[in-house]
Amino acid sequence: MIFPNVKKFPLLFLSIAFFLFQLSNLSYAQSLEEGINYYQQGDYEEAIQIFNDIDTPQGRLFSGKSYYSLGQYLTAKTYLNQVDQKAEDEIYLEAKYTTALVDFQLGLYGNALNRLYDLKDQSIKTQLVTNGRQLYNEILGYLTLNQRKTAFQQAKSPEIKYDLIKAAIGSVPLEDARTLYSQLIQSKIDTASSAMQELSETLADSMNYATERRYDNQVNAPKGIVYDLGAALPSHSNSGSEFEVARGLHFGYILAAEEFNQQNTDKKAFIRHQNTSANMDSAGHAMTTLAWNYHADAVLGPLFSEPAHKMADLAEQYQIPLIAPLANSDTLNVDNPYVYQANPTFTSHGRKMAEYAVQSLRMDTLAVLTEKNSLGEASAFAFRDKAEKLGAKVVHFFVEDLESQGYDLTDYTKFFTSDSAKIDSLNNYHHLDGIYAPFTGQPASTLAELLLVDMEAMGSDIPVMGSQEWGNFDIPEIQLENQPIYFSESYYINQKSKRVEQFKEIFKQRFDTEPNRFAMIGYDVASYVLETLKSVENPAYLKNALKTQPMYKGIISNINFKGEHINQEVKIFEMSKNGIRPVLKQN
Repeated sequence: MIFPNVKKFPLLFLSIAFFLFQLSNLSYAQSLEEGINYYQQGDYEEAIQIFNDIDTPQGRLFSGKSYYSLGQYLTAKTYLNQVDQKAEDEIYLEAKYTTALVDFQLGLYGNALNRLYDLKDQSIKTQLVTNGRQLYNEILGYLTLNQRKTAFQQAKSPEIKYDLIKAAIGSVPLEDARTLYSQLIQSKIDTASSAMQELSETLADSMNYATERRYDNQVNAPKGIVYDLGAALPSHSNSGSEFEVARGLHFGYILAAEEFNQQNTDKKAFIRHQNTSANMDSAGHAMTTLAWNYHADAVLGPLFSEPAHKMADLAEQYQIPLIAPLANSDTLNVDNPYVYQANPTFTSHGRKMAEYAVQSLRMDTLAVLTEKNSLGEASAFAFRDKAEKLGAKVVHFFVEDLESQGYDLTDYTKFFTSDSAKIDSLNNYHHLDGIYAPFTGQPASTLAELLLVDMEAMGSDIPVMGSQEWGNFDIPEIQLENQPIYFSESYYINQKSKRVEQFKEIFKQRFDTEPNRFAMIGYDVASYVLETLKSVENPAYLKNALKTQPMYKGIISNINFKGEHINQEVKIFEMSKNGIRPVLKQN
């Protein structure tokens, strides 16, 4: 049998293969274009879904770039390392440059310099090569002395080691500079080169070195640096008061970061959320995840003082500053240099009220009354300690188990009379200027009411000073006519402020909901941290810089650590028949 068309079969097969090849190229091009569109719009999750299915150097490059943009630096590096020298020069060099960016964000500065040094040595001077040279020089001037030491050990070539030491000249004392130079010699560098000879001459004479010395030590971060702030908060996908708090804080953090990014074109900040709850295990897991997965520069959170203790231990191990927005435990940051509390502690409230009583109200003779083993006990002891240091006398100090006495206060309030005859009958020769009653917890309102009722019955008009809870009490107007009452508070919203009004408008537009007080607290805390990062540029300086920054005047709170690790800005309010007002004149 003759098959006349048999010779045509191979041609037909080739036509189909060519068509399928063209179709696959078209499909690949369409997928790549779709992925790039997502990438350019900042929708990196969608972009990754596409790029991860494109098994080409371009696909691996953009997968790496997308993971980098999400802050998933180790995953980004895995994809970027799959782009080898067989790829087109432009693709290979961009992968190399992006990997250097990843190394920089991971703190592997020596590795970043190694890659950039190879990149800047390219004969073809493209924009990418120019950017690589610029980043190389910016990293040299950015490093702390300790970071420079590590980078020196990671550097592969003598030229990079020389550049690292040369960049430090003038920013460190002469003896330190000579130590760095000796390390350069030990690395077997060519000491006969003109560059080394010039460096040697500079270090040989203190007068020569003085001309190179820079005392401001101003650090400039590389353009495009990313600051990663961890947000250790419970998920706010559910309902309930705890989740309202978490959502408010989280939205406040995000708004602060977005505002920072709008105002700073050469640096960016991202909030990396990690779910926590009230238990210790989830808090520890959150801190480890933020440290390992996101290499967080600082962590904001958690909500509660208990899990904050666990996170505090890990913050010190990972050397990441932890800023607790709400926790006010006096034991949270004991001897831990990495923990800061934006919410003043009960001790801080007691000290601030004592300062106001003695210095502003000119009180000299004082009494203290509060429940034993309550949170207010710390305030009571701090008040007495500060008042006495300022020269006042605390003649009555009652920190008692009031619950066991059925909250009968008469054994204590009898000393709070302003009647001279009654004072004499009690053999108590102290005319009180003020009473500090830092009641806290569930019985606080009952105790405040009983105290005021007893004083009213005695006709006593001695001023009363209290804790934050006093601001929530519904005190009859008649009792406020002759009874001055003051209380301390960490937060205050000036409803007449244009800044507050603008914040509310922007927040509502961004999140389609009204901001609660926690959103304002979150915004203030994140803004303070970001402003500090902007000031120091290098996150390695953040730990010490947080406590030395000038006062930040926020939407709802002021933040000023005054060399401590607890915010010292406590506000004092006066309660009268005309309402509650902040006391404006404070020392």
